[in-house]
Amino acid sequence: MSARPYPIMISTILDALLPVAVAMCLGWLAGRLRVLAHDDARVLAVFVIRFALPLALFEGAVETTPSKLENIPLVVTLAVGLMGIFLLALMVGKFAFRHDLKTASNQALVCAFPDMAYFGAPILLAVFGPAGFIPVLLGNLVTSLLMLPLTIVLIQVADTSSAANGTRGIASIFLHSIGAAVTNPMVWLPVSGAILSFLHVHLPHPVMASVSMVAKSAGGTSLFALGLMLYGEPFRINANVAVNLLLKNFAQPVVMGVAALTSGLGGAPAHQAIITGAVPTATAAAMFALKSKTYTADATATILISTILGIVTEAAIIAFLR
Repeated sequence: MSARPYPIMISTILDALLPVAVAMCLGWLAGRLRVLAHDDARVLAVFVIRFALPLALFEGAVETTPSKLENIPLVVTLAVGLMGIFLLALMVGKFAFRHDLKTASNQALVCAFPDMAYFGAPILLAVFGPAGFIPVLLGNLVTSLLMLPLTIVLIQVADTSSAANGTRGIASIFLHSIGAAVTNPMVWLPVSGAILSFLHVHLPHPVMASVSMVAKSAGGTSLFALGLMLYGEPFRINANVAVNLLLKNFAQPVVMGVAALTSGLGGAPAHQAIITGAVPTATAAAMFALKSKTYTADATATILISTILGIVTEAAIIAFLR
């Protein structure tokens, strides 16, 4: 990593945070001024989860060249750091907090899903140059192909099991949930993009321009919706939120570091993975909670505090790795 003055590093992080803060504040003001109602955030959440975010993940996948996937230790490090915390948080939610499966799944997503595209990318690009975008691309593939589909399946299992009232076998419930997850655009669009990338298929520019137009709205819309969700919500720190912050902002970068050492990853790619792990929780996690009408208050509180705390943790990690 090239040496840079600390004020430049801090400025880089603040540059990444300011757009986040502005978008959230606009959403909060929309609620405060009664331009939009608090419940209108659900409509925005559906747009993000069903259209904008799947297309953004598709765009990132289809534009990722297969050669960038050749760094197997980096892929393993990101997969272990992301999915390891997800599974740990799922167990904590299920057995420590006694949540039902649907709530525990949302908590796991809140703890493990970093905001790589809208918070992490500007920092990594500023610190490492164009190479800094590689862990963002690979990390988004891990979340698109593993974390988000698993979350959708678990939520579907919980919903289907509840609706069945025990009249259907677990195998039938699981198969039904898999089918519902596979047809979810959050799953099949990124997978389709990855397949097109491996097949070296280049879509026409007008097609990609159309995809990009909607995809670019994912970040701003989700942040705006989060601000609208936060209006009227009390600033809360309870046991759930505290554990979420511990797992996301502190444990995940540590797991990334351990995974890097274990897999033999070193140098700049190892630093990139650690910095990626310290990125705050993605606002899309709150969109999942909002859409499933579960864990919404704790999810929004975690994202708000995690984003603010992310300034400190990212600055400290970048300074340490220098």
